[in-house]
Amino acid sequence: MKNFQNKIKKFNYLNAFSEDKKRFFIRTTVKSNQIELVNWDNKRSVKKLFLGKGKTPLNYSARWKNIRFSKISKKQYFFSYETVFKKKNKTNLFFSSDLIHWKKDQSMPKINGGCLFISSRKKGESRQFLFGDKKIKLGFFNKKETSIILSARKGYFDEKSLMPASIFYHSEGILLFYYAKDNNKKLSIGAVLLDKKNPKKIIWRAALPFWREPDNQTFIPVGITKFRGKYTFFGKDEKENFHATDLPPVIFSKIKTLNKKQQDFILQPQLQRTENNPILSPVSKNYWESEAVFNPASIFLDGRVHLIYRAIGKDGISVLGYASSKDGIKIDERLAGPVYVPSQYFEFRKNNQKETFTFPYMSGGGWGGCEDPRLTVVGKRIYMTYVAFNGNCPPGVAITSIKVSDFLNKKWNWKTPSLISRPGEIQKNWVVFPEKIKGKFAILHSIAPNIMIDYFDLIEKPNVVIDSYRNNQSDDRRWDNILRGVAAPPIKIDSGWLVLYHAMDRRDPNKYKVGAMILDYENPEKILYRASQPILEPLLHYENEGFKAGVVYVCGTVIKDEKLFVYYGGADTVVCVAVAPIKEFLSSMIKSPKVVSMKKVVLV
Repeated sequence: MKNFQNKIKKFNYLNAFSEDKKRFFIRTTVKSNQIELVNWDNKRSVKKLFLGKGKTPLNYSARWKNIRFSKISKKQYFFSYETVFKKKNKTNLFFSSDLIHWKKDQSMPKINGGCLFISSRKKGESRQFLFGDKKIKLGFFNKKETSIILSARKGYFDEKSLMPASIFYHSEGILLFYYAKDNNKKLSIGAVLLDKKNPKKIIWRAALPFWREPDNQTFIPVGITKFRGKYTFFGKDEKENFHATDLPPVIFSKIKTLNKKQQDFILQPQLQRTENNPILSPVSKNYWESEAVFNPASIFLDGRVHLIYRAIGKDGISVLGYASSKDGIKIDERLAGPVYVPSQYFEFRKNNQKETFTFPYMSGGGWGGCEDPRLTVVGKRIYMTYVAFNGNCPPGVAITSIKVSDFLNKKWNWKTPSLISRPGEIQKNWVVFPEKIKGKFAILHSIAPNIMIDYFDLIEKPNVVIDSYRNNQSDDRRWDNILRGVAAPPIKIDSGWLVLYHAMDRRDPNKYKVGAMILDYENPEKILYRASQPILEPLLHYENEGFKAGVVYVCGTVIKDEKLFVYYGGADTVVCVAVAPIKEFLSSMIKSPKVVSMKKVVLV
């Protein structure tokens, strides 16, 4: 956050606002309480404010708080502030046609808190305004009725109180920034998009703050301005030093909602489910896949999308099946038998073993076998990592491979698999990079709390054991505050490596959601970008009706025809796909808002 310490002892900054292509500050001098209007981009443009048409100055009182400026027409401005006298709050209103001469509006209803005005849609229509200090309400002049449009959300950054901060108009709606506090009284900035015709209707509301007060500082908000498409927040610290920070960009992208009757506006990349979902379902006549088919790996070879999916039959043992598609959506080839079955001690009991399953673990309705495959093509071989579970020891990660030519010819000559995670530890969600990094094979095995990658000259070297550490706790300000693991193998893009991952939100428990991040190409331990909200979450019936409700579990992605295809398991029961134009997806992701940290720069 920039620190404006110039002449701070001479001026008391009260409010910051913008209109059209101009930014203004409202301030007083230490020697005089008379209010001045300063054009931020032309420091010499300082004008005093007056009451009415005369020369009586408009003076500031120490009892003023929550000062707001609003423009609702070409020549109509409103200036409001709240006063507290004998524990009674009152909002006062002045209006002007030139920003210099102000007249008190006596028709203002009795309200309290910060107050902002909304542009009238029709001439003569009753003026609408937003106000509040705990909840944000909508009111009308000359009417006593008010409506609550925004309330606190338990567990979020705005769980305690809300107050309108600034309004900006877009073709999509009315963008309202608001100040919020959590139960720890920490200040944050939230945003909501309101319908132009009916401001009571919320089109979109941010799940994350655009800015949050640091733990070691306290700020008094001054205002938010917009200049050249950039939003800037201004505030004062405890020592009256003036600060500013740029907020993340607000990028609205239209998409169709699930019911196809409305449009939503979002701040992060999204995937569009295909109408063909689910694209694969259990086959009752096939004993090995009669109960569930889900969590498919995917690769694109010879003009087709190839899927290796997890299947469970009545015996509860997970095996892997094969299907493929020309267009990436409609399955036009599916084999009648499994293409990979458990064979090693770490993934299946030997025939002469009589002991029962002893490890208390169940995944997707299965009691052991080969689970959740991931496929990566490196050179002339296809590498497959998967979860191996024998029912007696904790599940771990195994790796095998097959020649590309054998795979395409459906000669399932898989190399004997090896367990690469440490025995006795629960490990899942490990993936192989699709090309060597600095001349070495790379395996990504953890994202919580740091990106953990191991490098090898030979990826299937005997007796390789990778030590992986996972702490699934993350920033409570984010939706992915419980990180689960990587979803699909990384995809090489111009800006780095695109990685999808699984996570949960403790405020919305028992739901697996999918996030996205971009890692640095040469140093993939470094995160360059991270989508601020889930790109896919369980909403539809096939994601909530099955063995495990509330699960979208991605194991495979491909890029085909300039589109990103994401293959996932729904409710641990069926195979589904969601699609997005890759250029738009990446562009939205790179512009996705981040939680802004403070940076101090002295302004000369």
